[in-house]
Amino acid sequence: MDLACPQGVERIDSITAGYQAYQVLRAALELGLFDWLAENGPGCREEITTALKLNGMFTRSFLQALVDLGFLTCKGEKYRLTELARDFLVRRSPCYQGDLFLSTARPDSWWNNFKDTLTVIKPPEQDFDAVPTPDFIKALAQRSLRGELQAVTRSIVAWEGFRGARTLLDLGGGHGFYAIALCQVNPNLRAVVFDKPHIIACTREFIRQYGLEDRVIVQGGDACSEEWGGGYDIVLISHLLYKYRKELAAFIGKAFTALKPGGLLACNHWFCAPGCGSEGDGLRELDRSIHSFGHPLCHMEEFNNLLATTGFSLWQLLDVPSAYGMAKLHLAVKKGLASTKAMMPGSCSACC
Repeated sequence: MDLACPQGVERIDSITAGYQAYQVLRAALELGLFDWLAENGPGCREEITTALKLNGMFTRSFLQALVDLGFLTCKGEKYRLTELARDFLVRRSPCYQGDLFLSTARPDSWWNNFKDTLTVIKPPEQDFDAVPTPDFIKALAQRSLRGELQAVTRSIVAWEGFRGARTLLDLGGGHGFYAIALCQVNPNLRAVVFDKPHIIACTREFIRQYGLEDRVIVQGGDACSEEWGGGYDIVLISHLLYKYRKELAAFIGKAFTALKPGGLLACNHWFCAPGCGSEGDGLRELDRSIHSFGHPLCHMEEFNNLLATTGFSLWQLLDVPSAYGMAKLHLAVKKGLASTKAMMPGSCSACC
């Protein structure tokens, strides 16, 4: 009777409410509510209940929750999309983020079973064609549209050799958005997106949506063991090298071989802070760690040295804002024959 509840329990309640809000938005996306309203216009509660086959007992509070969250408005008993929902939650929107939002709760998500993620000693052995799934590729595509794709492609376009470039290799390109964007800017550019064989159907669908089937092709294979071809003006590697830390020298050497003399290598990756410390946002650091196969790349100065000893001249080193903090974009030009002295950058204990 005399027990006093300490202050601060509201913090726990807010986390619980965040989970509930996630489930409300997840249900709205999976039921197709936003797409239905975009296609049919404002709808009353009864129309929405019938169209989505909802239990009418819950519809009013479900829709009110979406109003409170800022995704719907209600006027004259008609529910309408807000600008926020139109921009990011309607599937036909160019900035659609629904698959990225839903990816957190996918059965195979590292976040969905986070205790297991924290306690696993090393990632489980998986078949070559087990991951990533098409849903994962779609989520990556939507994440890139938040500004990272635009920043990387603008930087490549600013290279003095871009207008004369005719061939591009997008290595581990997955969704192919980098190749698509660069081909949109340069009408004479043709691109190859190289990724795992089971991904290429998803990549081709993105290419088809942008009408570039005649200029962007997809090649399936194992990037580590198979050849990529040669004679490229540009080789792009974005967020791929984390899982190949022990093969960095081989990857950079193969990129050198694949390029024409004077060609451009563009590498876009996260690097850990000095001493492998945190940048201050624990949740974002966790998410970035998960998406970089356990840890960002270490020792950027040694990566720079690897580029130089392989035969590249670093043209620019740029900060690129991404959904998980600042990435580093290395833009390096092939200047001569590959060096046999290229050494693999060192690794910290967190990377091993």
